Amino acid sequence: MRRFATVLCLFLACATFAMAATPKKVTVLGVWGGQEAEVFDAICKAFTAKTGIQVDFEATRDLDAVITTRVEAGNPPDVCVLTGPGKMIELANKGKLADLSKVLDMDTFNKNYSQGWKDLGTVNGRLYGIYTKAAVKGLVWYNPKALKAAGLEEPKNGWTWDDMLAASARIKATGKTPWAVGVESGAASGWAGTDWIENIFLRLYGPQKYTDWYDGKVSWTSPEMKKAWEYFGQIVASPDMAFGGKQYINATNFGSAVAPLFADPPQAYFHQQASFIQSFITEQFPSAKPVSDFNFVGFPSIDAKYAKSMEVAADLFVAFKNTPEIKAFMDYVASAEAQAFWAAGTGGLGTNKTVALTFYPDALTKRAASILNDTTIVVFDASDMMKSEMNSAFCAAIVSYINKPSDLDKILADLEKVRIDAYGKK
Repeated sequence: MRRFATVLCLFLACATFAMAATPKKVTVLGVWGGQEAEVFDAICKAFTAKTGIQVDFEATRDLDAVITTRVEAGNPPDVCVLTGPGKMIELANKGKLADLSKVLDMDTFNKNYSQGWKDLGTVNGRLYGIYTKAAVKGLVWYNPKALKAAGLEEPKNGWTWDDMLAASARIKATGKTPWAVGVESGAASGWAGTDWIENIFLRLYGPQKYTDWYDGKVSWTSPEMKKAWEYFGQIVASPDMAFGGKQYINATNFGSAVAPLFADPPQAYFHQQASFIQSFITEQFPSAKPVSDFNFVGFPSIDAKYAKSMEVAADLFVAFKNTPEIKAFMDYVASAEAQAFWAAGTGGLGTNKTVALTFYPDALTKRAASILNDTTIVVFDASDMMKSEMNSAFCAAIVSYINKPSDLDKILADLEKVRIDAYGKK
């Protein structure tokens, strides 16, 4: 947080105070609490110092219900921070959101954002969402010292699925366990496993088929879908491949699932999780140093033409009106200056590609940001894009599959029934 405090002081010291006699304001609704709320408060203070416009932030745990109720009552906030594009698409299709091409300084926005992020914020040809504070999904984490002791080289320059399985087999041959996996997350248990399926599916079939899948156009009983689950099964359904077996995997929270990599001696060597897991590692193991004690490699390539694909998660800002105050605020949250707060304060990756790497707190976060900037195919977390009933069924199916892999056909048939009910047969 020292770096974050320095950034805050720098921006506040350089800001121009232009407080109006009658303070103007922007109201913002979101879910942030704790550290995220603190960082956003600092962003808002810097914005107010520059513009004189106050920001009133309201946090809620039930964002979907609150924003739906307020929109239907004709009383939406000026701006809402959504956790994924599903609600944005719904609100845009109902004509409730402001077209940001008429709000933002589009010349600046177009220079600073890659086409992938613009596409993710676009519905029916119009821009409605600005993404911030991104996370790269599908990274494979490892303990370099443990790998070296096991006689394995670090997979620094990327690897294929076959490379990954070969390394896992070498570890198994020594009587040790290659993988640490945990999918417990309360009512959302299983989501960590959905990331596996999503990354596999993307690298097998590419972004268009991936989009068709979360849009409900791909049958869960199709050979393509079954193949993706069977790839996942090579990790969670193969004997002695994952630490603790099925009971451990389903009972272990995703945030602590990386811990076996740091046991002495190591209980596992690889762990798949998003870039945000770094904060969980440093919280649990404060003496662990990025690069030397923990490192990552991108998700393994399966079909070479999709090797530069990247699954992401990110929060996004949408606006319900177009006023001078909202325009100023949306231009600011899209700026490199504002996103540097997220980089320094949370390690969140800037979607604005001009955020200087110096603001990221360590070498690994810098590398994740560089990977994101260099990615040619960006897709959002598929389960977050699905209808809520499909999302819930998908997560629950992960838990069922881990518990009894031989039930895969029935599990997929049950998911197909949910798809037909939720989307209609396509």
